[in-house]
Amino acid sequence: MSGSVARNTRKQLRAPNDGQAMVEFALVFGLFFLIVAAVIQGGLMLWSVNTTTQVSRDTARWAVTQSTPPCNSAANLSNLATHAGNLARQWSLLGYRPGIWPTATLGIGNVGDEGVGADWPIPPSPSGATLFDNDCPPADAATPWFVRVRVNHVVPLFFPGLQLLVPQCSSAGFCISATTELRMEPKAP
Repeated sequence: MSGSVARNTRKQLRAPNDGQAMVEFALVFGLFFLIVAAVIQGGLMLWSVNTTTQVSRDTARWAVTQSTPPCNSAANLSNLATHAGNLARQWSLLGYRPGIWPTATLGIGNVGDEGVGADWPIPPSPSGATLFDNDCPPADAATPWFVRVRVNHVVPLFFPGLQLLVPQCSSAGFCISATTELRMEPKAP
């Protein structure tokens, strides 16, 4: 009899703690889920930053080899945007949809939250002669002519509340901008 009384006394002592494990699990699981979701979103953002930078670099590499004067023509800007869009699709840029970069903007300062811009600033001539847009691409390597390409992209945020921590932009998401400047190649013979 004394054994059953002792067992009942132990059960009575444990009874108030029955829900403690569930509460601790809910608190720890919620915190664990928040940390895992933030790590995943951070990884996606870093991947998008790297991909946007690579799209900018390779688009600028492509632009320096073009030899259709003038460099800043509407056809060249359209081809530049098409090339950048193909690269973004090839590397699966997060949030990129075909057609959101229909044409490149002339001037890298005029690009919105989403788009491609290019600029061919007219350099000072080594001989002192005045250069014009039609002189691009250069006839020889003596004139250092550069192309600047900027790619702006908005990465969607999947983790609620993160928009309070990331830099604000006019679009919903995380705004990324990558700019590349390379020296132009002389005209093809």
